[in-house]
Amino acid sequence: MIEPSLIVFGESLVDAFADGPVPGGAPFNVACHLAALGLAPMMLTRLGDDEAGQALRAAAARSGLSLQHAQADVQTARVLVHEREGGHAFEIPADQAFDRIDAAQAVAAVQTLKAGAPWLYFGTLALRSPESRAALAAVRQTTPHRAFVDLNWREAGPSPEAILELVHDVHVLKLSDTELAQLLDWLDLAPMPGVPELDDAHASMAALCARTGARHVLVSHGAEGAAAWNAEGRCVARAVAPPLPQLVDTVGAGDAFSAMMLAGLALGHPLACMVGQSVAFASQSCGWRGALPADGALYLPWRKALEQAVATTIP
Repeated sequence: MIEPSLIVFGESLVDAFADGPVPGGAPFNVACHLAALGLAPMMLTRLGDDEAGQALRAAAARSGLSLQHAQADVQTARVLVHEREGGHAFEIPADQAFDRIDAAQAVAAVQTLKAGAPWLYFGTLALRSPESRAALAAVRQTTPHRAFVDLNWREAGPSPEAILELVHDVHVLKLSDTELAQLLDWLDLAPMPGVPELDDAHASMAALCARTGARHVLVSHGAEGAAAWNAEGRCVARAVAPPLPQLVDTVGAGDAFSAMMLAGLALGHPLACMVGQSVAFASQSCGWRGALPADGALYLPWRKALEQAVATTIP
């Protein structure tokens, strides 16, 4: 494993289906991908020693993810899945384990890191409670870091007003195209016209970066790939999704994209150079069922590519 230079903060949860729990939560998915890619992220989360918690620990073990810094709770967080004709409805109850991440324990864990300025990944769902917001704030205040924020907005999460207060001094802000439209609307900025071309410039993107302190904004466009924007509001990278032999489902594709991008950034690769590889990994994730693959061998070519890239950058 590569020496940790990554912190992942947020929810570990299960989707509670009638036939058993399925591991999930965007931060948990990202951390599992990072571990399976050969890195060693520190996961700051909270979970119980119950059936759901055991399912998460088993998934983490398959990926090689350490949960030694996971805080203990009475019950692991659950998303209730209501199976209905024509599809599923998902309900995220209030007062879950990830709402109670303790600041003192989180700071103590981060202080054990040897890396100088780790990447810190977080979303917004776990920030809906004052306690977990205080934990993230304490980590950010006491630890030099580079923030990677995946908005991953859910109605069960913080309000738009709270999110605008929380998203600041961001190195990388990752959004879906739908979230970009929401965020621009919240900030009273003009909407984007659509999928950009390389070197396109837009005043709204520059204003978004100025408002959040983002050095780069990554925007995923589903089957049309993704784009990267710099702080001046210029599109500096654009990649289309490669053909997929069989689409199984798109659950967790955004998490796969974020994980590959984070892996590259943690290893020192320029963001613009990682967009194509991140899009390709996200596309492959649409070929397996659920957010995490059952077969760990699927990571081998991606892990090898990252290791070869590292070798070429070492003098």
